[in-house]
Amino acid sequence: MRILLVHPECQSSLIGFRLAAMPEPLALEMVAASVPDHDLRILDMRVEADLAGTLEEFAPEMVVVTSLTTEVYAAQDVMRAAKEFSGEIFTVIGGIHASLLPEDFFLPYVDVISAGEAELNFPQLVKAVENHQPLKNIPDLIWRDSDGQFVRNDPGPMKLDMDKLPMPRRDLIERNRDEYFWLFSKPDISMATGRGCPFRCNFCSVWQFYKGITRQMSARRVIDEIKTIDMDHITFMDDNFLMNYRRETAIAEMIVAEGIQKRYSMECRTDSVVRHPDLVKKWADIGLSSVLLGLEAVSDEGLKGINKGTDLKTNDEAVRIMHDNGVIVWGAFITDPDWEADDFKRLRDYVDKMKITQTQFTVLTPLPGTELYRERKNELLTDDYTCFDALHAVTRTRLPREEFYKLYAGLYRQTSLEPYYELVSSGRMTVEDCKRGKEMLDIMSQWELYLDQDPVLGSNRGKKKVGLTAQPAE
Repeated sequence: MRILLVHPECQSSLIGFRLAAMPEPLALEMVAASVPDHDLRILDMRVEADLAGTLEEFAPEMVVVTSLTTEVYAAQDVMRAAKEFSGEIFTVIGGIHASLLPEDFFLPYVDVISAGEAELNFPQLVKAVENHQPLKNIPDLIWRDSDGQFVRNDPGPMKLDMDKLPMPRRDLIERNRDEYFWLFSKPDISMATGRGCPFRCNFCSVWQFYKGITRQMSARRVIDEIKTIDMDHITFMDDNFLMNYRRETAIAEMIVAEGIQKRYSMECRTDSVVRHPDLVKKWADIGLSSVLLGLEAVSDEGLKGINKGTDLKTNDEAVRIMHDNGVIVWGAFITDPDWEADDFKRLRDYVDKMKITQTQFTVLTPLPGTELYRERKNELLTDDYTCFDALHAVTRTRLPREEFYKLYAGLYRQTSLEPYYELVSSGRMTVEDCKRGKEMLDIMSQWELYLDQDPVLGSNRGKKKVGLTAQPAE
């Protein structure tokens, strides 16, 4: 079969996470690897917008789309366009949002909703569609029957051996390789060596998607994949890469033993860092350049409120350990719509005191599928998913909304250049890196840019879209 895998575009403004990082569509590369005997193509609409031309030239028999919450409407548009191009195209939607809220895709131009990890059912789905076989026995599928009604199959066992996963089909996106980056590393390779998270932060949908299950590749399998990569920088996309001391120690030692020389970035929890500072040093010695730390809050009360499971003392120590080992800290923090002006100042003072040069500030957002969503659903001001980008307040703010955004955007204004001088003089950043960072901060600090997408002040206010209350299939 000719199968087109699509990552939809959803960039509504200049601001956003994409200024700091844009990982390759790794999930689609893994889906493609699960069906190697078919004619496959990946269309990443973040960098290639020509869906119509691709449909015309490739003539796919199946179109598969992935979607985060903010991409729901864009994903719907892709499947609608595919069906309009040819009613014979079989359309499939998957990913975190479709798994947690499949009803948002109960639409006449959607044939199948794939819940959970695609490697567990996608090969069976492709085989069934190719051979015109029934779908009723394939686990975790929600499919549209001949009457237009969606039927949900029983869930299957979540038994996935990550060591047996094939290598991602990175060749399918190689033409766009220069577009993918992580902070100052461009181009960049994304690599996932584990899935799931054992922690229970109330704002996070990851552990909900994986149903509380955590899996990791063995050290040997990780090294085997690293050795297939011929680029200088790898970003580990695991939610907490330093979670398994023995495994991560073994990986570091094997990298040394096999003479692999690369640079690495990763995401970590602060308690993992503090528990094993020797592991951080091992990784710093072999090329760890930057770490995204989920610091989230600057008080124990704030951390407890999101069920983070850490405390401020641990966060402070983790930042110190990273600095002592020459690792750039990308600090992620959550702001609360209920904050007063003093709360913003307290956060900015903390960032300055801890010399955190790379920052990510998000607005506490009850994302669909999370515990926070279930707790605060009735407080939502909008059902427009494009507002759920963690950059806009989708609940009421204690301060006047314009004042909230002024203070929020003001967090990105750097008040001291001293930490940057240290990074440049030590060789951890170049002057060009600093210029790029400043450009990003200058954009994010323009508070007016946040207003257009705001559910109260913005141009989309009052508009209803398919989502939260999905339209039934016709």
